[in-house]
Amino acid sequence: MDNLTTLVCLFHHDNHAQQALKDLRNVGLPESAISVIGGDGATVDDLDKSELASLGMPDRDYDHLKHSIRNGDIVVAVSSIQSQVAEVERIFADHRAKKIDDVEAEYKEPVAAIAQTGLQTDEASIPVVEEDLVVGKRTVDQGGVRLYRRIVEIPVEESVQLREEHVNVDRIAVDRPVTNADLAFQDRTVELTETAEEVVVAKEARVVEEIVLSKDATSHVETVHDTVRHTEVEIEELPGTGANAGKTQSTY
Repeated sequence: MDNLTTLVCLFHHDNHAQQALKDLRNVGLPESAISVIGGDGATVDDLDKSELASLGMPDRDYDHLKHSIRNGDIVVAVSSIQSQVAEVERIFADHRAKKIDDVEAEYKEPVAAIAQTGLQTDEASIPVVEEDLVVGKRTVDQGGVRLYRRIVEIPVEESVQLREEHVNVDRIAVDRPVTNADLAFQDRTVELTETAEEVVVAKEARVVEEIVLSKDATSHVETVHDTVRHTEVEIEELPGTGANAGKTQSTY
């Protein structure tokens, strides 16, 4: 025989609850498997008188349900076999139902699990999750140095001494006999050339300095401060009906 699981959800609006009930019946759930508490004319005492009182839910779950019914909400409980649980949960979700743990979160109470009843042989578990701090590193651009080379002209001056030659023509009065050296009465041409020095400019390029770019690396230790989360599971023993019934709590 399949185990029975009771799913308890809360509706804030009557029309959402009615549409969900219609879909539950359409998937073949019998009326005996569906319980409705709350709505128009309901009181908080209805919860204690309903069949939910036999589910063994913790007292804090009843407190949340009473508070919700007082505010006009509707509680729907469905007892279904394991193969129908997914379909029931889908219908609840489609019509904006709230789970009991969601309701507790609104009032900042500890999370309670969905009540299960009937023949139970399966195990239920809550995962305990811990976060680890994973620190990595990446390379980022922090700027640098860029070299530009451009040509700049500046005026300079240099002094140099220049030599010039000039031809002078002088007439000197003389009175002497003609000699053979005078080549008397013969045509003759005599030339004397003038010279001058002028400035000649040349430029010679020389490397006088080199600008070298290089880099070195240093390292340092940086401490990262952050927080990590882990799950704490509270174990609460439900009270029994015997004379030795008690309750203990522990946190892991």
